[in-house]
Amino acid sequence: MSRFEDVSKEVDDFVRTVRKDYFGELASANIKVLYDTKKRKSKKRIVVSRIQKANDLIKCLTMDDINEEVDYILYIDKEVFASIDDSDKVRLIRRELRHCFVDMEANNDPYSLQDFEISDFYDEIDLNKDDPRWFERVLTVAESIYSDNDR
Repeated sequence: MSRFEDVSKEVDDFVRTVRKDYFGELASANIKVLYDTKKRKSKKRIVVSRIQKANDLIKCLTMDDINEEVDYILYIDKEVFASIDDSDKVRLIRRELRHCFVDMEANNDPYSLQDFEISDFYDEIDLNKDDPRWFERVLTVAESIYSDNDR
């Protein structure tokens, strides 16, 4: 069984809506959304989502019938995503999409990834002012899920 699986149409549509509502500059980006079905850790923390810029190999392997290449792959922990409410799902997706950078004047590929900019940090604080500790809650959900599975 593969570690990764396609998300449902509903989840894909959910991501598209978040992208449309908050990241108009990504309207032409092709983002493949995948569930990660296994626990992933980085720096001793559970990774509940991550985004990756598609390299040439990924572009080739994910090319669809109309020769459209994938620009980014958004990975979402399947168990965690199913266990959090919609407002936290929006925040989680938004958090990852903030890493995307679009430069339409770039020669070959206008899409890249970046670390958070200060303005992004302020934007996120403002957007999460009603619940500034949401990510801690999501990590607690993840730890609960995987501590139960580790027994």
